[in-house]
Amino acid sequence: MSNVRQRRPIHTPQDDQVEDEDERRSRDSGFWTHAAFVGLLTALVLTPLILIIIPSPIDPVGYSFKPRPELVGPLEPNNHLQKAEQIYDGQVLGPESIVVEGEHIYTGTMDGKILHIYKGQVQVLAKFGKEPCGGFDNEPTCGRPLGMRLDKNGYLYVIDTYLGLYQVNVATGDFVLLWPTTAEINGKVPKFLNDLTIASDGMIYMTDSSTKWDRRHNRYCIFEGEASGRLISYNPNTNTTKELASGLAFANGVQISRNEEYLLICETTWARIFKYHLKGPKKGTMEVFMDNLPGLPDNIRLSSGGGYWIGIATLRSKGYEFMANKPWLRKLIAKIISQETIIKFVPKYGLILEINSEGEITRSLHDPTATKVPSVSEVEDKDGVLYLGSYFLPHMSRLYLGRLKT
Repeated sequence: MSNVRQRRPIHTPQDDQVEDEDERRSRDSGFWTHAAFVGLLTALVLTPLILIIIPSPIDPVGYSFKPRPELVGPLEPNNHLQKAEQIYDGQVLGPESIVVEGEHIYTGTMDGKILHIYKGQVQVLAKFGKEPCGGFDNEPTCGRPLGMRLDKNGYLYVIDTYLGLYQVNVATGDFVLLWPTTAEINGKVPKFLNDLTIASDGMIYMTDSSTKWDRRHNRYCIFEGEASGRLISYNPNTNTTKELASGLAFANGVQISRNEEYLLICETTWARIFKYHLKGPKKGTMEVFMDNLPGLPDNIRLSSGGGYWIGIATLRSKGYEFMANKPWLRKLIAKIISQETIIKFVPKYGLILEINSEGEITRSLHDPTATKVPSVSEVEDKDGVLYLGSYFLPHMSRLYLGRLKT
């Protein structure tokens, strides 16, 4: 057999190029693997440091709730609020408070306007602030009307949370600033004027939700749990104010009783209602009237059934209650999540409560799906017709109680 010489593989420049490419890919892969590891390690090390260094926008305080009341008895869920009509859709933006007098409806909107609705026609009655409106930064100068009432002489009294207490002539639209937010009350300027109620002698009682946060930061006010809210009186005869009570965690709606012996004040953050005595042996003192509400109360108004309606902004959630006694957790969350994002985790559930003068819930109307009425800021009850307000919806709602099956 003849010898067969084994040939050496021919080495070409292309082989060098392939080897160089494979080697380069190997180096690149190793580099990016190493970089990813270093990046992950750096993130694990630095993130806690960054979270420690970054200041939190809030300084939370700890508090605790009693176990939430079960939705049974007068709180048993129903679909009554789903029967409400949405009226003036797109014409009233965020009607927080509503006043109904005969065929006339008055409300304030998020674009700083006081609206007069008569026989279905929506007109601008007054505007306290100035343009532009619609943005976070210009809300304080645009103005934001919140609580409003008619007095016995037919004048409309309105609280603009940024600008102050106003008196409006509903016939002409002329208005007078009675008390500006730049004026101190007991050494502090009001930061978050919210609601008012008027006694037969003309005395006006107002809430200042917080002396730390304004309306734009209302979520932080609740999330922080601070209690700088207060109850204030305004005497139109002497043009003077007085701080009647303080230490409230988001003082909100206020209503004078029918006999004018006391005021009821909603405390939103801690889901309860206080009674402030205007007469009698307890005059000038305040006590808890209702505790452990199923949701966070907003405004409170008289009901045609002899009691009071409470608008519920939102149900109490398990997450909200879990964090109540963990201020460190709320502080951390506020560092990485904006208040606009926080509100997205709040459950939607429509609910209003009717209570009696003894502080007992007598009736509740629900929208469990939150498709028709996801939240209620105020209930205006006129002869069994409920007008429901909202601080963010582009309409108000109307519900005829006589049409409900109990």
